[in-house]
Amino acid sequence: MARKPAGSKKKGAFSGLSVVASAVLLFMVALPTFITLAVGLLPSMIAFLFDRSQGRTMSRCIFGLNFSGVAPYILEVWQYSSQSASVATQHIFQPVALSIMYGAAGLGWLLYLAMPPIVANVLNLSAQRRVSELRKKQRGLIKTWGDSLIKEIDRSGS
Repeated sequence: MARKPAGSKKKGAFSGLSVVASAVLLFMVALPTFITLAVGLLPSMIAFLFDRSQGRTMSRCIFGLNFSGVAPYILEVWQYSSQSASVATQHIFQPVALSIMYGAAGLGWLLYLAMPPIVANVLNLSAQRRVSELRKKQRGLIKTWGDSLIKEIDRSGS
């Protein structure tokens, strides 16, 4: 297996520089949208900072649901033609709005924590079902060929 040169590091779709450049551009062009995203996606940003797993699955899970909680308030900001920062802050700092945004992020966290045991149980049940099917086929083969087949396999050591 050939080694990659030291300078060739695989980068994801969103490198750190592109995220910073997008945030600066959004800040300059659409300040109310930037304020809404910065406050609303705070749990996702924190999850991204602390998630060191391969593929950053925790931050992806939290971001998906967190963004779904922030999206209605972004649309509210876009509906006002003035696009003023006061409208954005007025909508964002309402307790109901913050609880919806951060509650959605909390649901993402719960989803991240709950899915591995659920998937493990489903895989375990599937494996148990497969074992019972194979045992049933094995009994059918023994019924057809007799016990001498098992003794022959034991003698050969396979």
